[in-house]
Amino acid sequence: MGGWKDGTWRTVTFLLAITLSHVPSFRLSAQDTPANDGALFLVFPVGAYTVGMGQTGATLEGRGEAAFWNPAGIATLERGEFLVHTAILAAGRTTAVGAYFPSTRIGVLGAAVYLVDYGDLEATDSSGAPVARVSPRNVAFLASYATTIPGGIVMGVNYKLVEFRVDCTGDCRGFPNGSGTSHALDIGGQIAIGEAHALRIGFALRNVGFRLQVENEAQADPLPARFVVGATYRVPLRPWSDGAGSGRFDLQVAADVQSSWGEDGRADTRVGFDLGYEQLLRLRGGYAFVHDGLSGPSIGMGIRSGSLGVDLARLFVAGSDLVSTGPTFFSFRLVF
Repeated sequence: MGGWKDGTWRTVTFLLAITLSHVPSFRLSAQDTPANDGALFLVFPVGAYTVGMGQTGATLEGRGEAAFWNPAGIATLERGEFLVHTAILAAGRTTAVGAYFPSTRIGVLGAAVYLVDYGDLEATDSSGAPVARVSPRNVAFLASYATTIPGGIVMGVNYKLVEFRVDCTGDCRGFPNGSGTSHALDIGGQIAIGEAHALRIGFALRNVGFRLQVENEAQADPLPARFVVGATYRVPLRPWSDGAGSGRFDLQVAADVQSSWGEDGRADTRVGFDLGYEQLLRLRGGYAFVHDGLSGPSIGMGIRSGSLGVDLARLFVAGSDLVSTGPTFFSFRLVF
């Protein structure tokens, strides 16, 4: 609890303020809380592959992780996949579990659940004495579908059921309704261009939906809708020797530009690269030029052997209430 008593993390206090700020017997401080977005956890980065590449996810393909960035990317899955992503951010632990099933007839179907656990917080009365313990959580359930259409274009959509809840133990008399639910959609597309589809362009409109209402309509907040466009270019490389296997080494470079949907403001830019030998060993790096305090470099690596794959990434961000300094992202994939 010590970290929570001293750290008034912007995201947690914003979520709690929706429910607790108007109740005199509960005092939770909030500083610099965002006033225009609800369910900010929907913009937390998910997946070590994408984080390692500077959070460039608009053109992600060939893995279920794409559902969290651009659902069109899961249309490129050739085999089924089960995945687990986890990270510990300043706001709390994030965990995502999902499964995706390609079909030659109808496309790719899948689902995932994404949980942000903010830990236990102590609520106090007007004199500062502890009276209760509250446990805020955010959950998103994703149902995904993607398919290929003529012309080498892939399209995808996510339906999201978004929930915020606060469980209370102790003296919870007068505690207001501690849950809220909303619905949202992600829509995206990608197209591969050129010889061997070396250039890939993608776009996605994310988190478009109803306001998140916890207590009443006056307290409802819009979801953090984002529009992103990006491109990835793959460059085949010569092997370390002149033997067989030419072209099995490659370099991918990517860039995304993202902005808030329906709002004026500066766009965020992200760049990254992925270098390696097929899927056996990959090394990654990137940089996110973001205006909300999440700017910074990242590094990562990935290993795959047979049906099993593991990805790790480290995000070097300082001065943010959303992400702790140097969080590590871990992803596990089972292809079947």
